[in-house]
Formats: sequence, structure tokens, C-alpha cells
Amino acid sequence: MKKIVMLMGLALATTITLAQHNAGNNGKILMIASNPSISKTTGWPIGVWYAELTHPYWVFSEAGYSVDIASLDGGELQFDGFSDPEDAAKYATFDYISLGFKKDPSKMALTKKTLKLAEVNPTEYKAIFLCGGQGPMYTWYKNQQISSFFSAFYQTGKPTAAICHGTVVLLDAKLNNGKHIVEGKRWTGFANSEENYADAYVGMKIQPFRIEDKARKIPNTKFEVAKMFEAHAVRDGNLITGQQQNSGELAARLVVKALEEDKKRYPTYVLVHGAWADESAWGAIRNQLAVRANVEVVNLPAHGADNTYGATIGLNDYVKHVINAIHQYKGKVTLVGHSMAGVIISQVAALMPEKIDKLIYVAAYLPKNGESVQSINNQFYGNKAIDIFEFNKDYSLISIKKEALAQVVCADCSTEMKETLIKYHRAEPVKGFNDKVRLNDAFSKIPKYYISTQQDNAVPYQLQQQMIKENGTVKKVLDMETSHLPFVVKPNEFLQKLTQFK
Repeated sequence: MKKIVMLMGLALATTITLAQHNAGNNGKILMIASNPSISKTTGWPIGVWYAELTHPYWVFSEAGYSVDIASLDGGELQFDGFSDPEDAAKYATFDYISLGFKKDPSKMALTKKTLKLAEVNPTEYKAIFLCGGQGPMYTWYKNQQISSFFSAFYQTGKPTAAICHGTVVLLDAKLNNGKHIVEGKRWTGFANSEENYADAYVGMKIQPFRIEDKARKIPNTKFEVAKMFEAHAVRDGNLITGQQQNSGELAARLVVKALEEDKKRYPTYVLVHGAWADESAWGAIRNQLAVRANVEVVNLPAHGADNTYGATIGLNDYVKHVINAIHQYKGKVTLVGHSMAGVIISQVAALMPEKIDKLIYVAAYLPKNGESVQSINNQFYGNKAIDIFEFNKDYSLISIKKEALAQVVCADCSTEMKETLIKYHRAEPVKGFNDKVRLNDAFSKIPKYYISTQQDNAVPYQLQQQMIKENGTVKKVLDMETSHLPFVVKPNEFLQKLTQFK
């Protein structure tokens, strides 16, 4: 045990930092707001209501989705004065979520440069959410562009939402057969009782017409309203609507629930990191992958933020952890393993072949039955010791010497990334390297793919090709001219290769 021969696969935290843990890991949601306008009845500058953007944004972010904001013309948004928590009227002074959003320069930057709707690719979003405010009554009513966009997205079956005066779009939006989307549907929007209150509050008529009046003229639809300004949202199929500004959070939570149910439409990738790494190894690609997929990023025991002491952790512990992650999904998954995790995903696949759609090895160990990482290395290096490792006193944990780490792991990484690798390096359990896999005929029948790294100093390219040849069942191999971390060095190219395996 004192002279363990190995040159292991590595990956550590990327320099990409997220606003919150796993933010964006579930994919993207598009929020659409009105461009600035001038009310013809009041003369006020109008646009979007703060709470109808900020409250749903908060819910989506907390649920692990990233959010883009668009408008018909793109550019800067105008917030309705009464919705501003710092407005002199103090109508929304209680709205601390909007106040926090307003005080965050990074969040407000999203409202300064909204995407132009015509330039948005709707296939990149798992849901859309139309915000309300006073602007939509002038900028969206009978607007063919927003109506067609909403209708086309709705007909994909993905969650499609609108709240408050944003529901004005539903007065026009029709299916391809010419029928209104809301025919046969339950839905809601800003109520007449609330319009009455608002008019009385300011002492004049605010809106040019009322949504409830027109909604009730649409045949075979059920427009529902709750008590005045009570939080109220309705879901009918994939159509989700909210009554007014106090309903944004509730409507957003219905969207999140619908998205959970909608996961079945997407392929599922379970990503397993290598040695001396944690889940953040996939940080450069996981959010992009999640745009059109379900993505589960595994953090192995005794790695990263997991505080398990690693001395007794081995292959079986890793395998159980990955199996638990896979069981969260009803259908089959694509199991991706980097480096040392090639052994892990092989054992998982042998134990539950019915749940595996395909296996993708990334600069990874591809074992035969009865092999371990250690035995593969022993054979390749001829039992020759390599002087880059350090052990704890009882040889249960192993580290890479600081001066060798960057060159072995990622010679083509940025200086900043190399410093990060050194800073967060954590001793690795030795047991997992020595534990042998038990493979079977079912494993041999599972489709396998491989992404090779030609400049690899950790798992050499020659070793990768040797394992692929000896396995004999790998359907396709794609090469990348990188070191051991292709998803860090060339994330876009890596994603393109990862997703082309069919």
C-alpha cells in the first residue's frame, strides 16, 4: 500500500461563480415585459409593475432556473411609479423583494438591456412568463408579434404563463386552428373590482378598457377572479395565469411545479466528477446543458463540500450515491463519468442497466471485469512508481504535490484556474482506487461513447485509446485537443460533442 502506482484523473472547481448554489442548473425561463409607453388616459409613463417581475424572478432563481428578460423592442424597461417601493406615493413601500432587486446593480442591469423578442430563440427556454403592469394594455393588446410568440410557445406544451394586465395577450392569442387559447380553459387576470379600486384611488379612469369585460365575451371560457387583491393563480394544463401584482409568486410556483412534471420531455444527464474534484467541476457546461436537458450533477462522498472523512470511502459508496441520484428520474438517463468516475459509472450501469440509456466516458477509466483504477495504471506503467503523490500517515488518503498539480491536471488552463486547482485541492480516499468492478453481460450491451483528450497528462491519450480498444464495445470516439479538463478549457466544443452522441 505504501507504493501505490497511479496517475489519476482530476477535476476541480472552475472559476465560474454562480449567484447562488446551483443557480441555473435546471435550465432557463424567459420573462417578457412591456416596453415603456405613455398612458392615453392618464398621461403617465407606464411599463412593467415591479412585483410582477421581481417576485417571479425570485421564485425561479430559488428553484434553480436562470432567467432572461425580453421585451418587444428590447432595451430598457420602465417601471410603473406606484409599484416602486421608493415612490413618494408609498403604495408599494412594503415590497422588500422589489426593493432588494432595485438595489442590486446586477439585477437592474437585466432591465436596462432586455432582449429583443424577435431575436429570442424560444427553444432555449423551458417556460415563459408574461409580466403585467400598465404598459401591456397599450403595447400588447392586438399585437400580432407577442400574441403569435405566446401562442406558438403554448402549443409546444411547455409551461406558458401570464399575470395581471399581461393576460391581455390572451384576449387575442389563438391556436393554429383559429380558436382562442382560453376556449375551454380556466384562467384569470386583473379583475373589475381591482380596476374600480385603482380608479377610485387615483381619482380617474386608468385603463382604456377592462380585461374581465372582454374575457367574459369569449365563448366557452371560464374567467375566474378571487377577492380583490387576494393572491390568486390558476393552472389549466400548461396555461398558467395570475390575477394581479400579489399573485406573481403564486403563479411562478405553479410554473415551477409544471416544470417538474414536464421533465419527461427532456433527456436526462447525470454527471459524475473524477478524483480530487467535486460537482463544481462541471460548472462551465452544466447550465448550458440544462437548457435542453435535465441535468443532475453528483457530488461524491468525501469530496468538495461533503464533510465525510474519506479514509473508509470506496467504490461501493460512490456507486450507491450515483444510484440514488438516478432514482430521482423516472426514465432512463445518460450517465457521464470523468476520469476516475469511468469506473464508477461502469459499476452503476452493471447494477441497473434498465435505467441507463448510454454511457459517456470523458478522459475516463474504462475497466474490464475485475479491474480497478490501480490495476489499470499498474499494467500501463509497468508497476513503476510516480513521484507526484503524498499520503497521510496511514496511507488511507492521497494528495498530489502542489508543484505538480497544475501541470498534471490542466496544463492549458488559465493562470487563475491553476491557482484555483491548488487552492481547493483535497486529499482523495485511496480505497476507491483499489476497489475492483464487477461487470456483466448487461453492461457490455449498454451503448458506450468516449471523449478523448489528446494532451492529457493525467490519463494519457495512449492509455485512453488502449482501454477503448480492449473494451471493444465503444460505438463512437471523439477527440479533443486539450488537457484533462476539456469541459473547462473548451466548454462549447465539449458540449457540442457530448450532445451529438445518439
